Parts: sequence; structure tokens; C-alpha cells
Amino acid sequence: MAQTQRKPVYILPPHHDILRRIAYEQRCNLSDVLDAVLENADWELIESKAKNKPLQRANERGSASNA
Repeated sequence: MAQTQRKPVYILPPHHDILRRIAYEQRCNLSDVLDAVLENADWELIESKAKNKPLQRANERGSASNA
């Protein structure tokens, strides 16, 4: 089997079910559906949200310890 360039991706169970249903309806592989979703993702928006996550978590921890 040929080696792919894909990286491991964790999909939440409810999202996996949605992708599986789409794949069934479109009569294609789950990986094809996932490729299409990832290809159409707004990566700049995702990157900006990901940068803010550590700050949000730090703020949440700080406010929780102050309460």
C-alpha cells in the first residue's frame, strides 16, 4: 500500500457520524468527504482562533482560581 501524506486527524463521534452519512449518500469514501471539508476550510480563521485558545484557557484558569 502506498504511503499517504495525510496527518492523523481526530474527529468527534457526532461529527464522524455526519461525515459517514454524507459519504454514504454521495457513495464515496469517508476520507474523500474529509478531504473536501478540509480543502474548503478557512484556514486563516482557524489559525486566528487557535492562537487565541491558550490565552482564553489561561484567563479561564486565572478567573477560576480567583473565584
